[in-house]
Amino acid sequence: MSAGHRIFRNIRALAAAKAATMASGLVTAAWTARVLGPDSFGVLGFGTSLMAYAALFVNMGLSTYAIREIARDRDRNDHRDRAAELSEHVLTLRTVLALLVGAVYAVFILSLDKPMEVKAVLLMQAVQLLGNALVLDFVYQATEKMGVIATREIGTSIGSMLLVFLLVRGPEDAITAAAITGGSITVNALIMIGRFRRDFGTLRPRIDLKVWRRILTAATPMAVGVFAWAIFTHLDVVMLGFLAPHTEVGWYSAAVKIQTLANLVGNIVMNAFLPQLAASYGEIGPMRDRMRAYAGVMLAVGGLVIAGGFALAPVILGTLFGDAYAPATLALRLLMLASAVVYANMILGNPLLVWHRQTGYMIAMLSGGALNALLNIWWIPRYGIEGAAMATFTAELAATVAIAWIHRRAVGELYVGIAARAMLCAGAAIGTAFALAHVGAPFFDRMPALVHFVAGSAAMVAVYALVAVLTGLVRPKRLRRLTSATA
Repeated sequence: MSAGHRIFRNIRALAAAKAATMASGLVTAAWTARVLGPDSFGVLGFGTSLMAYAALFVNMGLSTYAIREIARDRDRNDHRDRAAELSEHVLTLRTVLALLVGAVYAVFILSLDKPMEVKAVLLMQAVQLLGNALVLDFVYQATEKMGVIATREIGTSIGSMLLVFLLVRGPEDAITAAAITGGSITVNALIMIGRFRRDFGTLRPRIDLKVWRRILTAATPMAVGVFAWAIFTHLDVVMLGFLAPHTEVGWYSAAVKIQTLANLVGNIVMNAFLPQLAASYGEIGPMRDRMRAYAGVMLAVGGLVIAGGFALAPVILGTLFGDAYAPATLALRLLMLASAVVYANMILGNPLLVWHRQTGYMIAMLSGGALNALLNIWWIPRYGIEGAAMATFTAELAATVAIAWIHRRAVGELYVGIAARAMLCAGAAIGTAFALAHVGAPFFDRMPALVHFVAGSAAMVAVYALVAVLTGLVRPKRLRRLTSATA
């Protein structure tokens, strides 16, 4: 099977999963936000961001390391045995880390100056640590069996949605909502272990301190880079949790949910391309070819998603979360601008992690993360949730500029032409949405927000597609050339 065929097969599998998880995730988030209200929803958002940091100390870059090593060993005769052995080491090590991190997290939460009801919700969310430790996605991503990952993600999202509908009915059920999320991840991770036993054999705990030291030494720079990335994606909510009322955290958490879904589309493409980008390392021609294809797909998809989120921000918030979350409109638009930079960062930065250039990526991201922290401290007290969003955008931009310099040294290109075409398409789509909102205001004001959302989305997609073809951002010949490329 050609490299291109594998890439698009992976995208198809992941896209199917993400379509299901995005749909169920949107419904779950909308239901939870409405029944809990901004205050309790803000507590959940605060805890989710704290958990994201705790989970980083459980993973420690081990997934990225395992993907790189397993993907590069695919041509070896003993590939299956080596993948199973590495998976056993990774799962055992992560389980030990989950227990240690969970204990530290519990002590930290109990020391906070928060009501006991809030602490109970935050402690319940720690169940996610065990689930994250046991997830085996890295094996199936490295071996390009994305259908297995898709099945797990669909099961987790749909199971969580059904349980939330049944059990979460009011603000007093915040702790139940926290338990559902962590429990669903853990149960699906255990089911995936059963699938692994069928594909690779029985998983056994492996404790070898020498091997663990070698793995952690190689994975730590990746972990630091990912930790720095998490500063951008979660620090704003964490700091709002300490510096602002929970109601404002709830508004901002709703905006972050939408931004996360926008970024999720890019993650589908990135995860599908990453094994092929890793395999091309060392040969500048294949590296450039794969990167041009990667950048083209990422920017074509990202331009539409970001344009839609920016132009339709108030309509999206109203449709999903209700009028109580309208104050998050400006913050959401700022976060969508930050997402545009996130897409650039995924294009230019993530390949560096599988090209043995993780140190430069790490330094750039840590520097941007430090800037993000300083800006949040400065701007949140002055500008509230808009200040948090501005801090995220500014720091993302600073880090991405540094990463662009590193990437250009690696492959000699920055894909400026592709980016310019994507910006033109996005601008045309945004202009269409604003014009439609102005002309159709008398009609849309009398209708539910969903009507405006559907009409605006349809108009934007049509205009974006037309301009994308006219500018050459989307070229059928290029896609056919990619799918016929040799592995």
